[in-house]
Amino acid sequence: MPSSQRQRPKILWIDGVGSYAMCDANEVSIGQAFPGNQVDLAIRADISRKACIIRRKGEDHLIQPFQTTSLDGQLLERPAILKSGCTLQIGDRVQLRYTRPTLLSGTARLELVSNHRWQPVLNSVILLGDSCVIGPQSDAHIVCLPPRGTDWNGRFIWFRQSDSWICKGVECPGLVVGQQPVSAPFKLETGLRIQSDVASWTLTEP
Repeated sequence: MPSSQRQRPKILWIDGVGSYAMCDANEVSIGQAFPGNQVDLAIRADISRKACIIRRKGEDHLIQPFQTTSLDGQLLERPAILKSGCTLQIGDRVQLRYTRPTLLSGTARLELVSNHRWQPVLNSVILLGDSCVIGPQSDAHIVCLPPRGTDWNGRFIWFRQSDSWICKGVECPGLVVGQQPVSAPFKLETGLRIQSDVASWTLTEP
């Protein structure tokens, strides 16, 4: 699909936690932030218009660079598989860390570790596999601590179902979707407000 027609990643806003680009396409492009640039993920930095592409390959992710890029200090001359904990450097200064919190899921987190910013401002990027966990555990893809004084060890689990995403709340008391209390898994839709006693969030268009 031409880049001008591609749907950019949706943004997940979690109250009191932050914002995350949720990338469920098999291919994600990264480039410089400026008006009219049709990349999926834009960085406010002196990098190429289209600096690289990250592709999902089975349970792994592969990077294809289009400008000078190094992986853990080694200059890339061809596409390479990303390993959890590795550091990417694009150009002279932009640095990103790739992490897979659990090997049981192909979902990974991509974070800027240099002094640069995503456009729009994001806490991190989530490269979605077939599932995603939001919760207080250290191996969650998005770590979401409960309100102070609240003891919560549950989680929200996203999983693919055909072309849709389904969410299941595990030990999420007071779960309300829109204005309807729910206990069963539900389909995720943009603009739908998800509230509970432990975490509240909304998935929005970019």
